[in-house]
Amino acid sequence: MPVIWLMAPFSMAEDWAQLAFYLSVFVVSGVKFMVGVAMSLARGLSFWEQFLCTTVGGIAGSVFFTYLGDAIRRWISRLRGRSPKPLATRWVRLWERYGLWGVALLTPPILSPPVGTAIALAFRTPRGLLIKRLTIAILLWGFVFAAFGEGFRTLIHTLSGQD
Repeated sequence: MPVIWLMAPFSMAEDWAQLAFYLSVFVVSGVKFMVGVAMSLARGLSFWEQFLCTTVGGIAGSVFFTYLGDAIRRWISRLRGRSPKPLATRWVRLWERYGLWGVALLTPPILSPPVGTAIALAFRTPRGLLIKRLTIAILLWGFVFAAFGEGFRTLIHTLSGQD
């Protein structure tokens, strides 16, 4: 019995480490979705662990940057000592060609939540509509990447002869 009592702090430390990793995937996914996906794939998280950590983090990042993005942009401008630059022509072309759905669907795998949100807000997209579309896109991509991770893990186990 005393051996189990001595092992309890180590078990708790492992639980805290796992929780800290989940939290780091959550935070990173809110800033750069694909890095959170890569972190969860590298750690070998299960389908649901990866899906929940990355999608909830991506959605939280989108909400954060939707409502606080203007204040952050002004703060960065004050730090740099110049006014914010207008959108680059490539972002204008992206918006004109694909609209809000295109930006929302490109945000998780390519643009990242802060960039996709900034583009949509620059074209005066209503915040509620923006969050709805980004949430749908993040859920879709989160499912695709978690399924890819699970399929890849199964393939590796099959090829290596593990159960």
